[in-house]
Amino acid sequence: GKFASSEYIPIFEKRITNNQLHNDMKRLTLILLTAILSVHLPAQNLTDKFGKVSEWEAAMTSYDKDPEAEALYIYDKRDLAFMNDFRYDYNVYVRIKIFSKNALDLADVEIPFMSANSAESVSGVAANTYNIVNGKLVKTPMPKQNIFTEKLSENLSVVKFSLPEVREGSVIEYKYNMKVGSIVGISDFTIQHRNPVLHSMVDIRLPEFIGYSVNSRGGYYLNMLKEKDARVFSLGNFTYGVNHIYCHNDNIPSLRDEPMVWCLDDYLAGFDMEITGISIPEAKIYEDFASNWKNINETLEKTNLGYYQSSRNPFKEEVAAIRAKDITETAKMREVLKLVSGRIRFNGKAYLIPDSPASVVKKGSGSMADINNVLSIALKDCGFKNQLILLKPRFEGRLPFFPSLQKISSFIVRASDSEGNHYYMDATDKDSDLNVLSPELLVDKARVYKVDGDEGWADLSALVRNSDQMMIMATVEENGDINGRFNRMLTNQKAYTFNHQHDSAKSEEEFIEKVAKDSGVQVDSCTFSGVGTARVVETVHFRKNPDKAGNLIYIRPTLVPFMTSNPFSDQIRKLPVEFETIENNSLQLTLAIPDGYTVDEIPGACNYTGCGGDVQFTFFHKMVGNNLMTRLTLNINRVIFSVEEYSDLNQLFGKIAELSNSRIVLKKVN
Repeated sequence: GKFASSEYIPIFEKRITNNQLHNDMKRLTLILLTAILSVHLPAQNLTDKFGKVSEWEAAMTSYDKDPEAEALYIYDKRDLAFMNDFRYDYNVYVRIKIFSKNALDLADVEIPFMSANSAESVSGVAANTYNIVNGKLVKTPMPKQNIFTEKLSENLSVVKFSLPEVREGSVIEYKYNMKVGSIVGISDFTIQHRNPVLHSMVDIRLPEFIGYSVNSRGGYYLNMLKEKDARVFSLGNFTYGVNHIYCHNDNIPSLRDEPMVWCLDDYLAGFDMEITGISIPEAKIYEDFASNWKNINETLEKTNLGYYQSSRNPFKEEVAAIRAKDITETAKMREVLKLVSGRIRFNGKAYLIPDSPASVVKKGSGSMADINNVLSIALKDCGFKNQLILLKPRFEGRLPFFPSLQKISSFIVRASDSEGNHYYMDATDKDSDLNVLSPELLVDKARVYKVDGDEGWADLSALVRNSDQMMIMATVEENGDINGRFNRMLTNQKAYTFNHQHDSAKSEEEFIEKVAKDSGVQVDSCTFSGVGTARVVETVHFRKNPDKAGNLIYIRPTLVPFMTSNPFSDQIRKLPVEFETIENNSLQLTLAIPDGYTVDEIPGACNYTGCGGDVQFTFFHKMVGNNLMTRLTLNINRVIFSVEEYSDLNQLFGKIAELSNSRIVLKKVN
């Protein structure tokens, strides 16, 4: 929600009458009183002053509301104020109790800031570590030499420091000040953490001539209010009131990572504050800063991104040769993609603004923006209309629905054929293909550059169908051993994963050893076709020695492992499930049974469907002469499933794992 122009507004944006205000204040008082009584902490010994850590905090061994917590944020305090020099003054104070060695990394702190043209600066860094030594509280200040600044790019730097003497049981505290010259200011306030927070306090003070909006996020309700501050803001001969926005919350529960979550930060409770404008009638200053996608596109158009989109194609001759070929449009796109990815090495940096294409090609390496900008120019020269797709990878979190240039990391390219079909490409990754990208780029929220409004959203999470199809022909020998062959065909994202793993292997022998281990067989020979493409075929001749007992042979229904454990074994789930890709999996086994043996036991056929039909599993079998034929299929038709659908996934995948771990029993008969 957004704040309206009322004196006391919760985050869900509702104007409040006097009676409502009275009732809500009584409710708030009751909530706070209940919280205080339930904490069971010696509040009189706690203070948010730097350097005033109590012996009780240092001696604490666990947090009663979350005994499994690896750490506790005792204080997470932030103050942001707009100053008379038209800069923001941002003060941060954090105090953390370390319960487990797994939380020791909280003592390694990084503070990123925009260093270009002194837009931002960090100062006043100080930190202490507290331990109980021989029954006494010992304070260890952090030496200044532990603080250093690293330049990450032309625009971005980071201050880093590590606190000394940190171990299980330590209390650490640190503080710093940041000066921010941009009127946009500090926009991102994360309140919830992976560990619980005892006291969180965010105070923002803005003169009334600054307009703003607040956008909440996460699933935890935050107590956020606004009031008139006692102080005033002086500007020349005029004074203005100050709006005090404060978000004070106690006993905020942790939010811990769960399997199959792209980015936990997407679900941490917090808010984003957007400065929408300045209105100072006395100085005839009226500036509108409200972001919309049209403004962002226009801003980017004025940068080197817009400028270098019109550059000369540095691969002009090569692209002209591709364009002249008598091949399909997609084949031409693919050749341009491979040309660019093969000639420019990715330096691992995901910038948004590219450098000159000519200089990038001359250097032979570049950022994601550098390389994909060259790809866009080359595709255009090959006769294909294309657009830049602005995004941030999955591990960085989703783009917000409200327009924000700061949240965009880089871009890929979307080209169109003569029939209007779209093909997404990333030339930084030599294992990628048309519509086949690193899973980190398969986001459900991306923006089309130069397209305004809701029409500019693009969903990349399910660009193509991805299949893993295995056919096994095997024979059980009279001694119970098995030999045979399997063909496995992988397409699109499944082929991408294969290619990536194949490229990462130290040798072909090492990769074949991995195939043998994953398949649970002894490999006699192994060949691959289509390596480096979106369709890979793996052919393996193998031997297998199954479990035996007396006159019985025990064989998996799929012969090779399919799903040995349930990935959704936890009974309770707090976060949505986010699969890597949509996919179709199938396995067909034809098992020749020798004379003198019979099938004594076999799992029953089954057909399960869950989550509205978007997860489907089937297993069936039949005898044809002496051949036992089994077939298994698993289709996942979307990538994101809600918490409410988790019980379906839990049960369905539990049944799949149970079947995969069961056995076909062959019995020798006279």
